[in-house]
Amino acid sequence: MSRVCLQDLPKDTVTSDGVEKEFLVAYDYGMGGLWGVLIAPSRAAIFAKYPELGIADVPPGWMDDARLAELRCAPLWLDDDPPQGLLRALVSDRTRD
Repeated sequence: MSRVCLQDLPKDTVTSDGVEKEFLVAYDYGMGGLWGVLIAPSRAAIFAKYPELGIADVPPGWMDDARLAELRCAPLWLDDDPPQGLLRALVSDRTRD
């Protein structure tokens, strides 16, 4: 089975709930950071659910196209329950505080 990556699709994805957009996000956990591509309807929706996340308008200088492509091949979804990837780490850190 072939894997479909976001770079093969438009940056705006139409779902049954409306248009979802791709956001490059970072979670700074204090000793480093985790990056991912998050699919969500808006920045406001992301900050409402995960205020700890940063949203990058452009990839940081150290992130090459290959790394961005890897992130786009494993997107995170705002409404995943349970959360996956860096969102799982973020939620786990909340319960430790």
